[in-house]
Amino acid sequence: MKNLRYLTKFILVCFLLILTNEMVTASTSFGPPIDEEGAYTISRSLIGREIELGEIFSDVLKITNNRDSQLSVSISLTQNLEDLVEIDVAGLVISGKNNSEAIITIIGKKIGIFEGKLILSGDINTEIPVNISISEKNISKGFKIDIRLEKKRIKPTDDITFVLKLDKHSRAILEDIKLSYFLKNTTEDEKIILHNENINLTNSIQEKRTFKIPNNLTEGFYILGVDAEHEGDNTSSMSEIQIAVPFLFKKLGGFIPVWSIFIGIAIIVFSIGSYVYIKKAIEKRKKYKMTLDLKTLPKKGERTLYLGKIAEKNMNTYLEIDRLTTHAVVAGATGGGKSISAQVIVEEALKKDIAVIVFDPTAQWSGMLRKCEDKKMLSFYPKFGLKPSDAKAFPGNVKMIKDPRQAIDIKKYMNPGHIQILALNKLDPSDMDKFVSSVIVSIFRSSPEEHPGLRFLLVFDEVHRLLPKFGGSGEGFLQIERACREFRKWGFGVMLVSQVLSDFVGEIKANINTEVQMRTRDESDLERIKTKYGESFLQSLIKASVGTGMCVNPAHNKGSPYFVAFRPILHSTRRLPDDVLDKYNEYGEKIEDLEYQIEQLETEKVDTFDLKMELKLVKDKLMTGNFSVVDIYLEGLLPRFEKQWQTIGKKPKKKELELIEEKELKQSLSKAAEERKKWEKEQGVKEKTEIKVAPENKSTKIVKPLTFDNGMSVSSLKELKEVLPNLEEDVLKSHLNDNKNDIADWAGKEIDEALGNILKKAKNKESILNEIGRFEKPGQDKDKKSEGKEQEDKKQNIKKDGMEKKDTSIIKTKPKNKQDKNQIAKINKKK
Repeated sequence: MKNLRYLTKFILVCFLLILTNEMVTASTSFGPPIDEEGAYTISRSLIGREIELGEIFSDVLKITNNRDSQLSVSISLTQNLEDLVEIDVAGLVISGKNNSEAIITIIGKKIGIFEGKLILSGDINTEIPVNISISEKNISKGFKIDIRLEKKRIKPTDDITFVLKLDKHSRAILEDIKLSYFLKNTTEDEKIILHNENINLTNSIQEKRTFKIPNNLTEGFYILGVDAEHEGDNTSSMSEIQIAVPFLFKKLGGFIPVWSIFIGIAIIVFSIGSYVYIKKAIEKRKKYKMTLDLKTLPKKGERTLYLGKIAEKNMNTYLEIDRLTTHAVVAGATGGGKSISAQVIVEEALKKDIAVIVFDPTAQWSGMLRKCEDKKMLSFYPKFGLKPSDAKAFPGNVKMIKDPRQAIDIKKYMNPGHIQILALNKLDPSDMDKFVSSVIVSIFRSSPEEHPGLRFLLVFDEVHRLLPKFGGSGEGFLQIERACREFRKWGFGVMLVSQVLSDFVGEIKANINTEVQMRTRDESDLERIKTKYGESFLQSLIKASVGTGMCVNPAHNKGSPYFVAFRPILHSTRRLPDDVLDKYNEYGEKIEDLEYQIEQLETEKVDTFDLKMELKLVKDKLMTGNFSVVDIYLEGLLPRFEKQWQTIGKKPKKKELELIEEKELKQSLSKAAEERKKWEKEQGVKEKTEIKVAPENKSTKIVKPLTFDNGMSVSSLKELKEVLPNLEEDVLKSHLNDNKNDIADWAGKEIDEALGNILKKAKNKESILNEIGRFEKPGQDKDKKSEGKEQEDKKQNIKKDGMEKKDTSIIKTKPKNKQDKNQIAKINKKK
């Protein structure tokens, strides 16, 4: 504490010295002293004086020799000052550690403003500006002008304020006096005009004038003056002014104000004792515990994707796009933001001209084809440097998959910057495995060329449904393993979107380098995070906000997890309505048929160039969802196809759905299984990688999903209970109103007819959840009724017992008369 007091006193003394220095150097007639690195000190850097005609003024120039050796100085004036200024000595010889003075006399011989220099040479070589203003004592035309500055030293941001004084010496009214106010540098002749005005002088006046300092005016000494002209007679008045930033407001290095250094020192002194406590308190309040190595985090560039911000920090974060060739997984519970984070990655990939195909079980990704208009989502834009005008739709198409063995021409969808959504909501959950196998087989069939870096991203949404515990057979996962192993060489990346991550096995785990783990309730995932990364990451993830997830990549942050607050999406938060999806599918099938006709016409040696170009226009308009224009184009295009066929006298073949043979699927699956065993042998895997199917009940049973308008989907009663509390009211009303009850219809059809009938009476979230709770525990109400009956019986028994006791007790009722008294006495005696 004693040292702290001394340091405080030191700071105060320094502060007072600075203020004293400000006061000493405030006179603009002297300017600040000249100090040449301790060799010598000259008492002033300016000689400035305003005198009247005939006046004589003496001033002193003092030179201090700070060296031990002798100092010799010659003193002279520029030629234009020799008649007005006299110096009593031609030079000075100053012994070591001593000082000497030269007397300077200014003589008001003639009217005007005179500028020159006092020249010091010899052991000192410098020049001191001299500014002399000599004015008349009186003006023959009957007035005298004078200006008096309020401040001789002002900051560049201040206004120049002064008092204009006009003393009138005659009785006549002086009309049309022209006044011109100016500012000029003491070393230059050019005037900067501040203002011009004309006045009529009836009486003497004394008025305040204020002018702004011209922009970009440098610090230095200036002459503020006013020229007056009346009937050909001119006069003026001037005053010296210094424009300078006060020492305390000067910036060291051009950035740091001097005053902030003193305040900073004081803050450091008084904060040092509480620093540790404050740091611990801040760390304790932080929701996300992580260590960041900023040098190893991806930076903005041509091949990086903007994800959002590092959680609790105003710092943008990115993902290297080519890391996706080593594949990625986005996992998290329903409602935790996994779909948003996955869609942010896809949006950024599309903006970088990467082709994307999404295998979508619920058609929720169809919202990518429309721009965001959700007010809640748009409200998050400013936090991430986005504007509502940044919302956009992405070019693409939707295709309904109706057969799980449908072959996919993958090259057809490899259009840079375009998204193809394969909607699987028409398939049964049990067919998901088969379709994934068909896709993988189709890709291997196409024999893609090798390519460095990412050019095509395949997104498998809700991929956990392939797991046995969620109703899958596990065969689809074997095929995805094969994809993760082989797709990289072709520039293909795989992104899996799932509710769980820990159940991924084999080479899926081994070949996925980028993990995004959103908030989860899955116990196995939580245990995995705790075991692998520690308790602090587990607690951070449990407390994570919606839309914030834990990102891990071995190449980033030294392989340590860090939390990312993903930016809001640019596309619509709601899936397209079923009728719009049907339109996309209808037009898509027509276009495919016409493309097939072009192939047939080309085999007949028909020139199809114009047809191809017009069909491309149709496809482009379909990608933007402009159905009316698509209709117009097709209306003109279809007759042209018919005419071509009539010309060659043939009819086109109808395009049939190409299916993958069961035999080919089995062969592909067998190969994937063999490669799994080989990998397990190489890795020395002893544990079984197959997952047993969990016992199924009506609460956890995976069924065909119910998809809400905001794109959120649920595939079981358990998921519905998790999603419903946070579902927006306007979204709920679009599914639950006087005209329909989609939740009851879904539950009755997919889970249990009785449950559907019960939920038809529900009108809000609370009643739906209550009815589901009763359905899951059917004996609960019965038990309550039995318990209530038992309680009632107990009450009745107690009452009965009380009555019996009352009958055997002595009557204590007060008698109304003597006869009653005798009767009661006889009864009591008998008892």
